[in-house]
Amino acid sequence: MTAYLNYVFNQTSSQTPTIPNKELFISQPPGPAILVWTNTNVFPNLTGVSVVSELNSVGMNSNSVRSTNLISNLSQTITNTGNQNRSTLPFLDIKYDFPNDLLIINGTNYTVTTGGDYIATQFNLSTTGSRTKSVNSSTSVTDPFHIWSRDFFSGSMVKKLDIDMASYDSSNNTFTGLFEIKRSANSNFNNWQPYTDDKPNYEMVMALADELNIPFHTIHHNEVQERVIDESKLVNVYSYTPQAGQSWNDFRSFNNRQQVSAKQTLALL
Repeated sequence: MTAYLNYVFNQTSSQTPTIPNKELFISQPPGPAILVWTNTNVFPNLTGVSVVSELNSVGMNSNSVRSTNLISNLSQTITNTGNQNRSTLPFLDIKYDFPNDLLIINGTNYTVTTGGDYIATQFNLSTTGSRTKSVNSSTSVTDPFHIWSRDFFSGSMVKKLDIDMASYDSSNNTFTGLFEIKRSANSNFNNWQPYTDDKPNYEMVMALADELNIPFHTIHHNEVQERVIDESKLVNVYSYTPQAGQSWNDFRSFNNRQQVSAKQTLALL
């Protein structure tokens, strides 16, 4: 994890957390990761949300509650949430065991091929003309599911994106924020803005923020040496307010930027 993610994880997972009742879901492939999906014919609207993990993998993605509880609550939040402009999104809990040609989707076993077709049907995704074989081993690739899905689904039509972090309030069982963490040592800190080339990715997270009616924050830091960022170090924060008509240019504008300490960002959780 980045120095910033290590910091916020430590602040919420200790026996005496800085912010009581706040949990984190940090995507760490091949451990559990939150993925949002869409097809270009409906973009920037989303077609589905999933949590994907390698079977029996252990990811440091939650603190005082088990990750299964967070996944269950995320599933309930997604499937029970819809606004007047969009129908409720489908949700899939996907576990993969590629050496054994296995996908477990919402508790049901599929082969890689039949499971891929099921994901495509549920999320309205286009597939490739040929069926690719699954990844043999997770030891040689960072994210086996990404490698497989990139080949199985149409590269020109299908978009998917990891959500770096989601915050959760266990006192009332609600998700409270979405976070994208950016680390950039080569860019001047004071001049950093969300990259225009990443606009489609940001728009997908914004769509999920609108769907859940929770804010989305991009947090940028330039700490690349330390494992954990110092709480006094400044970070750039760009925030998106859901369902407020905030444009891409509004979001990435310096007028929308806060420069605060890493410690002060804990209030965003």
